[in-house]
Amino acid sequence: MWYSVGRLVLLYPIAVFLKSMPTLDGLPDRSRVWVFTTAEPLSEQAATAVEAALAAFVADWMSHGRRVRGGFAVYDRRFIVVAADEAHNDVSGCSIDSMFHAVQAVVRDAGGALADTADIAYRTGMGVELVDRATFRRLVREGVIRAETRVFDGSVRTLGDIRSGRWERPFAESWHAEHFAPATL
Repeated sequence: MWYSVGRLVLLYPIAVFLKSMPTLDGLPDRSRVWVFTTAEPLSEQAATAVEAALAAFVADWMSHGRRVRGGFAVYDRRFIVVAADEAHNDVSGCSIDSMFHAVQAVVRDAGGALADTADIAYRTGMGVELVDRATFRRLVREGVIRAETRVFDGSVRTLGDIRSGRWERPFAESWHAEHFAPATL
């Protein structure tokens, strides 16, 4: 039996395919990461389609004729993290471009869009919210964003940064506090 996921056609059940996905678990902390944020949370079906298509991409990801040792994960149906172990082989500009295009295409094919890279994500009791910088500044002034509000730092560079908590951390401990905090924080 075959299944269609966007433009990707699978020749076996999707559950079997998803179990074999190249996850981040086997990659070392030094692995380089790229974090993509979706403009809106992905539906369960869209997240599954994104995962299937990215699994296919990462399985064939090449740099300078050599397979990239990479992986990915979808977090909170809002973030796509792609990683590459550059100690295994360097990831070139062209292979990075192909990865960016692949992520954009799979999100688009799943009915979503990527967020503006200047937007800021933060966690609420309802999930992950995403706002532009002016709105974030206003939310800080109004006390909606407080010292303990968890914010996401899209500029993390390594998988170790994510695993150690430098990606999602309290506002007061993030670069956001230096840039957006009122004088009383």
